[in-house]
Amino acid sequence: MARLIRQWWTASDPSLLLQSESRLLSALVKHPFHKPSESSTRDKHGGMNLVEFHANDAKPGLVDSRPTVILAHGFGSGLSFFYRNVDDLLNSGKISRVVCIDWLGMGGSARPPCWQSPVRSISGINNNSSQSSSSSSASRFSFCNSKFSPSRAIDFFLDPFDRLLRDTTIFEKDEPLWLCGHSLGGYLAGKYAMRIHDNQITTSSKHTSAAIPNITKLILASPVGFQPLPSPHERIESSNLNPALRLVDALWSANFTPQALVRMMGSSRGQRAVKRVLHGRIPHLASEQQQSTTSSDLEEGIEHPSSELDLLAQYLYHISVAPASGEYAMNSLLEPVASKGIGVGVYAREPLGGGSMVGSISRQSSSSPLGSIKVLFGDKDWMQFHEPAARKEMQSIDSTCGIKSDVHIIPGAGHHLYLDNSPCFGRHILED
Repeated sequence: MARLIRQWWTASDPSLLLQSESRLLSALVKHPFHKPSESSTRDKHGGMNLVEFHANDAKPGLVDSRPTVILAHGFGSGLSFFYRNVDDLLNSGKISRVVCIDWLGMGGSARPPCWQSPVRSISGINNNSSQSSSSSSASRFSFCNSKFSPSRAIDFFLDPFDRLLRDTTIFEKDEPLWLCGHSLGGYLAGKYAMRIHDNQITTSSKHTSAAIPNITKLILASPVGFQPLPSPHERIESSNLNPALRLVDALWSANFTPQALVRMMGSSRGQRAVKRVLHGRIPHLASEQQQSTTSSDLEEGIEHPSSELDLLAQYLYHISVAPASGEYAMNSLLEPVASKGIGVGVYAREPLGGGSMVGSISRQSSSSPLGSIKVLFGDKDWMQFHEPAARKEMQSIDSTCGIKSDVHIIPGAGHHLYLDNSPCFGRHILED
C-alpha cells in the first residue's frame, strides 16, 4: 500500500524511471545503447543497472584489444548524466566501448529496503556531541536503522560492483578497463582499487572470474575523501554555527536526504524544484536551452520537452523519488564538518588520503595491472579543498608504487566537470 501511495503522489515508478533514462540517451547520444537482460543483472550482481555503447568500428563477436571505459556516477545522480561524454570517447578510436553503471540503491538499479541499506545509526552519528535519550531510543526502534558502519556501507556498493566486473558474460577475462568515477563514485572507485590490491583472490563460479579485474587506468573526477577529517581541536562546534548550518547538520545526522524532500513535494512541485536545482548547479544548460528557443516559439508558447535541460530534469526527478536506499550513504560514508582552516566541507569517514590509498596499492604494486591514476577537479569546484591531500597521495603512489599518478585542474568547470567542460574531461580519460 505504501508503495502505491508513493507512486501516486510522485507520479513515478521504476518503468517511468527507465523510460526517462532511455529518452535521454536516445535523444542526446548518437551511439545506440544496449542493456543486459534484467534477470541477468538481478541474479548475478544484485540488480545493478547498466548500459553499454560500442564503437562503430567494433566487430561483434571478436575480441577487441582496446580498453573499455566504465563511468560511475556520484551521489544522487545516475548513469545518464554522462551523456555528453560517450560519443567523444567512442569517436576517439582509442576505446572499444563505454559502460555506464548505476550503483546499487541509486539510479535505475535495484533499491534494497531501508533496513538493508547503508543507514547510519542515529545514536552514534556525532562523536563530538551528546545525543538525547529520546534520540537514542528512537534509533533503537527504527525499522530503517540498519546501523551500517562506514566499512559495511562501502561493501554495500562494492560487493555487487565486484561481481559485475568479474562477470565474464559482460567483461572478457583480462579485458583492459579504465574505471572513472565522479564525486562519491570517485571515492568508491578509489576504494575499489584499494580493495582489489588488498584481496586478489575470490571464489569463482560458472560465469565469474576469480582473477583480479584488469583495471589499467583509474580516473577519480572531483572525488570526495582525500582530505582527512579535521581533528577535534580544528572543528567548530555545532553550537557555534549559524542557524542554517545547524539545521543542515541536524538533518544530515538524522539521515534526512535531499531526495526525501523531493518525495515530500509530490509530482508537480517536485519536478519544478529539481529543474530549479539543475539550473542553479549547471546554469549553462538553461542558457543553451534559451539559445535553441526561437522568438516565434516564445510567441506561440511552444515548449521543448526534448531539450537537454528538460530531459535531464525529468530523469533526475524520477531517480530522486524512487525508494530511498543508496542515498543513505550520504550519512554512513560522509560527514559535513566546519573547521577553522577550511570552513565547511564534506569529508569521508574512511578517507582515501593520509596514506590510506598508497598503503593498499603498494601491497600488490609489483603485480598490479594499474598503470596510471588521475585525479581531476574543476577550477570552480566546491570539492577542490581535497586537492592538496590528493596531490600528496598521488605523489606517494607515484614514488612508492611506480604507478603514474597526478592531479589535474579542468578549466571552466565546477563540480560537474564532465558536463561543464566535457571535451577536456574526455581528453583526460583518453590521454596517458
